[in-house]
Amino acid sequence: MEPDTHTSGVMPGPEDRRRIKIYDFKRPDKFSKDQIRTVSIMHETFARQTTTALSSALRSLAHVHVASVDQLTYEEFIRSVPNPTTLGVIDMDPLKGSAILMIDPAITAAFIDRLFGGPGKAANHFRTLTDIECAVMEGIYIRMLGNLRAAWVVVMDLRPRLTKLECNPHFVQIVPPNEMIVLVTFEVRIGDAEGMINLCIPYLTIEPIIPKLSAQYVYAGLRHGPEIASASIASLPMVAEVCFEGEHVALSTLANLKRGARIGIPRYAEGKAFLHSGGSPILRLTAHRTRGARRTTYSVDENRIAMDLRALGAAGKKAQEEKVDTLQDALHSLSSEIGATVKSLQGSITNLARKQEEMADHLLLPNTDRDAGSTEQVDVRKRPFAWFTMAECSVLAMFISKEHPQLIALVLSYLEPSLAACVLAKIPEEMRTDVAARICMMDRTSPEVLREVERVLEKSISTIITSQDYIAAGGIDSVVEILNIGSRSLEKGVVESLEKLDPQMAEEIKKRMFVFEDIVLLDRKAIGLVVKEAVQEDFALALKATDEEVRKVIWDCISKADSEAMKVRMESLGHVRLRDVEEAQQRIVGVIRKMEEEGRIMVARADETVV
Repeated sequence: MEPDTHTSGVMPGPEDRRRIKIYDFKRPDKFSKDQIRTVSIMHETFARQTTTALSSALRSLAHVHVASVDQLTYEEFIRSVPNPTTLGVIDMDPLKGSAILMIDPAITAAFIDRLFGGPGKAANHFRTLTDIECAVMEGIYIRMLGNLRAAWVVVMDLRPRLTKLECNPHFVQIVPPNEMIVLVTFEVRIGDAEGMINLCIPYLTIEPIIPKLSAQYVYAGLRHGPEIASASIASLPMVAEVCFEGEHVALSTLANLKRGARIGIPRYAEGKAFLHSGGSPILRLTAHRTRGARRTTYSVDENRIAMDLRALGAAGKKAQEEKVDTLQDALHSLSSEIGATVKSLQGSITNLARKQEEMADHLLLPNTDRDAGSTEQVDVRKRPFAWFTMAECSVLAMFISKEHPQLIALVLSYLEPSLAACVLAKIPEEMRTDVAARICMMDRTSPEVLREVERVLEKSISTIITSQDYIAAGGIDSVVEILNIGSRSLEKGVVESLEKLDPQMAEEIKKRMFVFEDIVLLDRKAIGLVVKEAVQEDFALALKATDEEVRKVIWDCISKADSEAMKVRMESLGHVRLRDVEEAQQRIVGVIRKMEEEGRIMVARADETVV
């Protein structure tokens, strides 16, 4: 066999070389360049509308534009997503399957900060979103999905719906890892914060409409859109009726008509009728009857204008108008009487409602001072978070201490000052300065955001605090009350054991077991020893906030000269702070406790008899 001289030993010339394209079977290209370009054009519309929507929702200048459109595997996309982040799983109805709308953590933090009244700063560290933050971010997603539907209208009537919000990318597996996706990346800028929004659409989801993803199809839809809409409107079905002109019937005769009564149709024999649709006569018709046929056909009369019913005649028309005028005058008179009655009734209802509000205010706020000259009633429920009370201070602080500092500032700014101070004192110390600064710089907040925050907080806290089901009990006061009526051995054993277990709790119990006013329970000699042992300035300060009976007991147990000297000290002190008085009383109680432990005085207990 002779060798093939065309292929063996001959190097191909430049004109015979072909362009070689590398094909990766693990990552096949399923979208053509034209389709990628079409997807980019469609989502430019989404970017423009989202810019407007975010600027409106955040009351701050936002800018969104398409940065890139790529195709890659789902595994490559998920691996590039930070953890935690904000991932919205989107149902792409009527397409089968889901898509993912991912918002960069920096942009999410800026959204949340701005929605809660902050300047819109991005956080330095990211964390999983709380329930309140998820509820607020759902509103942002819903706005963007409306824009996504508008962007896809040139291809199909897409009805995207948010099915869930996830923060861990490993929990979102909408397609196999090796499945190809188209990834639309948007660059977003909100104030000083910058980041990305990614839209991930799997090939399996978008496959049914791949033929439509071409510039020719999209531009054809845009160009012929008005004609298609007009044709669709023209082909809408309408209800139409064939009607005949009847004889003139008096109003009294019409009112007395019964079943079986007959009304003449003068022009029926002539075959004259008209087409009635939409509440108005449209076309004149002429009947055509064929011998032996069971039905009558109608054709459009040469005069194609709407029927004017000129057959009424000039005289009959004038008489008809006079009757109509008379009837209209009677109806106007009746309408005026009814209007006056309704207006009077509305005034009575308004007065009754105002009295009910006043009664409710008196019942709910019996001690509140009211301005006698003011008729405006304040509804406490109109103020956000007005349902919080001091009883929920600790629970509220526990819930919001894990929230964004701007959210804490938002809630505190609407609380009563005393409750806000209680909550601020119970949140972590390192957050207090930041929260206070954010309250000072608080901006306006959307009513929808406030309602959503209040709804989630109320739902969460109501699961823990239910005033109808739980009654407060326990506490240090309960232990003190039990030990006060118990034996000395019981008290001593419990307090000594607590000193080893929790010294701070034991000290608090000892402080409350014997208060300064209990000094009257000591005998006269013991009181005199306590007065001499304690610092005289402490006694003068401690007696400033006691009853006259306690003072009288003290004066009777010491000499007249000592009592006069102590009275002079008390008068020289002038006005003092209650906190200083309580501290002085605690120091004297400490002296009494020490003297009792040393056996110099005795404090009688319930199980002891003093002889």
